[in-house]
Amino acid sequence: MKSYGSAARGVLGTLRDLRADGERAAERALAAAVAARRAAEAEEGRLAAEVASARAALAAARRQGGGEGGGGAAGGERAADAQARRRWWARLAAQESAAVEVLDRHRKRVVAPAIDADAAARAAHVRARQRREVVEKAIARREAAARREAERREEAANDDRYLRARTNTPTTGK
Repeated sequence: MKSYGSAARGVLGTLRDLRADGERAAERALAAAVAARRAAEAEEGRLAAEVASARAALAAARRQGGGEGGGGAAGGERAADAQARRRWWARLAAQESAAVEVLDRHRKRVVAPAIDADAAARAAHVRARQRREVVEKAIARREAAARREAERREEAANDDRYLRARTNTPTTGK
């Protein structure tokens, strides 16, 4: 069994325990949401690197192949070689556009929901902590009121003792 303090004996103590459990559950959900967001952002970084690599490969192929329209018939290039080069560029451009599409899809379907889930989990954690703190403040107010009442009773008892001591003092009758 758990060891409870004096405040935990009543209804507020039970409620505080429930709210603390809720806060711990919100912490676990927040940790899971943060982990999912980090994983999504890491994958986004990997996909962005693939896009950059595809763009660099296309640019390098065009530079090496003489650029758009370069080396044509005046350069002594055969028509079959030019067609092969353009097909190669088209394949590289298709790879680049596919990589961009995959990155955009990942951002929309994975990263954005992960960011939203992270924000929602943070808000839920804040709400759970606030709910626990409200109960703890109520417990503290109740304990403070009980202390004040005990102090008042102690003071009244001391006053009564003093009055009894004065009235029970024998007089010498002079």
